This record gives sequence, C-alpha cells and structure tokens, in this order.
Amino acid sequence: MPSLNTLDTAAAATTAVASFLRGVERRAALLAELQCGDPVHGDQALAGAIESFAASAPATHQDEWPLLFWTTLLQNPSLNAEALAPFWHGDFAPLARLDFGTRAVILLRVVVGLNDLQAATVFGVDPAEYKQALQRALPQRADGSLDGEAWLAMNDEARFVMQHLPPERVAFIARLRDAAIAAKPIEAPPRAARNPIPIAIGKPRWLDKLWSSVGLA
Repeated sequence: MPSLNTLDTAAAATTAVASFLRGVERRAALLAELQCGDPVHGDQALAGAIESFAASAPATHQDEWPLLFWTTLLQNPSLNAEALAPFWHGDFAPLARLDFGTRAVILLRVVVGLNDLQAATVFGVDPAEYKQALQRALPQRADGSLDGEAWLAMNDEARFVMQHLPPERVAFIARLRDAAIAAKPIEAPPRAARNPIPIAIGKPRWLDKLWSSVGLA
C-alpha cells in the first residue's frame, strides 16, 4: 500500500497540474481557435493538448511546464497545417494574410504573452530568428509599413475575448481539464535533480515543418 507521504505528494502533483491548466486554458483556447481559424477545430486541438499534458507533466519539472504545454498544443496536426475553413473577424482580420507558421509566431506574443526568448524556445530557434519572424507577422498597411493601430487593436481584442469567453465555453474547457486529470492517477514526479530548460532545443519534424513555413528555416 502506498505510504501516506506518497499519496499526499501525488495529490499535490494533481493539484499543481490542475492549477497550471486553469492558468493557461483561456489563452490556449483562443490561440487554438485563431491558429486554425475555427473554434470547433481549435477546441479539439485543445482537448488533445490538455490530455497529453496532464499525462506527461508529473514526470517533468514544473519550470518546464510552459514549454511542454505550448509545444504540445502547437504540435496538433490541425494547428501546424493550413486551415481548412479559416475565419478571422474584426481586429483579428490581419491574421488571414499569414500562413500557419507565421500565425503561430504572432499568437504566442498576442495571446500567450511570451517574450522573444520564451517564444524562441518553444520554436527551438534563436531569439533573433523569432524576432525577425515576428516582424514579418505584424499587421501591415497597404504600403507595407507597420500598422501600429491594428497591432494594438489585436492585443486589446485578445485580452477582451479571453476575459469574456461565453460561460458555456468556459464550462466546456473546465470539463476537458477535469476529465484529463481524472483519466489517470497522477503519480508524484521523481526527486532526481533536473537540468534547466536549454535556451534552444532541436526542432522535431512537426516543428521544423511549422518553422519552415515562416520562411526562415
């Protein structure tokens, strides 16, 4: 029979995973929706990411969870391929001119709020490469210059949408989270010492495909 300490540690791990997911799930839902241009396909990708993250996070140091979660979400096939039925309305309209790779670049900044170093780590590239890709992704005027007003409007709209998700969608996301955590008992992570996340990681095939679409690979 597991010791009381082991059970307590496992319960703490479960609580930590649930807390992390609650903190990112609204951003994740909006990123997935805007990346593929469709809320239904976006939520399907989110469901897969939450399930995969909940299963693998306990064996990973908590400092690595943001990298693990966002790469898990972006590796979903529907999010690293051209959208089948894309739609971006209002202040998100500038996303329509971008391909799926460049769209992921800008959404990690607008929706998730990652800085250059953090986003570059997700993509497994140098921060200078990410910054160059972000410059390409920014909204532009007809003459090719940066449209600062559109950029600010997109950021404001992202914050507004995340704060005002319909209650039924919030409840649906919460059910995804609870179901993923309940699907398999979360064991306590090993106590072995861990190295910090490297600044850049090698790109797996799906990520190389996504980054290649940006045109900088």
